[in-house]
Amino acid sequence: MKKKILLIAYYWPPGGGIAVRRWLGLANALSRRGVEVHVLTIASSSAAYQHVDESLADEIEDGIIVHRVKAFNPFAVIKKVAPSAIPGAAFSESKSSGILGRLLKVLRSHIFIPDPRKTWVRKAIQKGCALVDEYGLQTVITTSPPQSVQLIGQGIKRARPDIQWTADFRDPWTDIFYYDRLGHSALSRRIDAAMERRVLQQADQIVAVSWGFRDLLGSKVDPEDRGKFHVLTNGMDFDPNELENISRNEDGPFRIVHTGTIARSYAPELVLDSIAALNAGGEYRPFEFDYYGGVSAEYQRELEERYDFIRFHGFVAQHQIGAIQRAADVLFLLGPDVDKSTGHIPGKLFEYMGALRPIAFLGHPSDDVTRILSDTQTGVCLPRGNARAIREALVNLQGTASNTENVIANLEPYIRSNQALQLLDLLG
Repeated sequence: MKKKILLIAYYWPPGGGIAVRRWLGLANALSRRGVEVHVLTIASSSAAYQHVDESLADEIEDGIIVHRVKAFNPFAVIKKVAPSAIPGAAFSESKSSGILGRLLKVLRSHIFIPDPRKTWVRKAIQKGCALVDEYGLQTVITTSPPQSVQLIGQGIKRARPDIQWTADFRDPWTDIFYYDRLGHSALSRRIDAAMERRVLQQADQIVAVSWGFRDLLGSKVDPEDRGKFHVLTNGMDFDPNELENISRNEDGPFRIVHTGTIARSYAPELVLDSIAALNAGGEYRPFEFDYYGGVSAEYQRELEERYDFIRFHGFVAQHQIGAIQRAADVLFLLGPDVDKSTGHIPGKLFEYMGALRPIAFLGHPSDDVTRILSDTQTGVCLPRGNARAIREALVNLQGTASNTENVIANLEPYIRSNQALQLLDLLG
């Protein structure tokens, strides 16, 4: 019998950014393997996206059926009355200020639990149940953040107990690195944690993007229930074998490239200071740092004043990113500078791996990113807090970056088409 899946995702084209790529890629791969894929998402007119990329709609496989639900968008109201209260990407920059900003934060953490995007939950449950009945859908997959999406799967499972519900977590819930910035009281924290625990208990399967996140979420349920927790990392929507090589000037500056969001909370200064020291010494090819993506104007000015080798290029279209990455000598990857970093695997890692350029990761040797880089032989860890080790690694990269090793065979588990097979095995 043909497999039929209902995917419920807040972030879907025309929403852009890494939040869309995981399930756009998996949905396409499943559809190409004969699965009937339905997607339930929020109407774009009701959505609050960090990024918009209209071109992503062209990537959706023709066989995928997309259903949309309209809902009240509280962000539209906030943007009119207090635009400074809307947080930056992943709460990486604190923008709220003044009495109104603080009031909105309190309302957000006490009325909109687990998050302000919950306003479509009731309608989405109704629509999801109707789709299950109309199309005979057997499996419902919910992917978060926003974590309120998991409440939709919970509601459908309650109303249609025979369906198989898989809850997919791209990030933790109450343990996400910026949780303490949300202004929760002890009461709202308890309510939020209770919601999280019920979802983890009631879902038939839990999928996380990393081993660290799987173990973190699994620790919140009884030991006998942890067998339903699995790992399916993010991956690549392309086959690296099919990409065109791009020549690099090996006699010119040594170009380190970063694509994606950068913010003060990611604390890249240790690497930038190391580059500045190496450039000042004059013993090696001069390092240049090219940055493509989002950054606050204030932080950009600060970095430009402090480092003369950094160049900001702003956002570029998604279809240009691959060529930019392949033209780099080294690709720079960083996550937030937080204690609970083990399971944080930026989706950007897999884009970088597919570019077949060495990756320099600012993190910890115990992080899951370091584990993947080691397994695939695609990069090195620049250990936070160790300036000497960072400088040594950067120097070593200058000597090895031109010797691109054939690591494509190591990337097979991270290609979406192969991950779709892993997912189907998991779903049964």
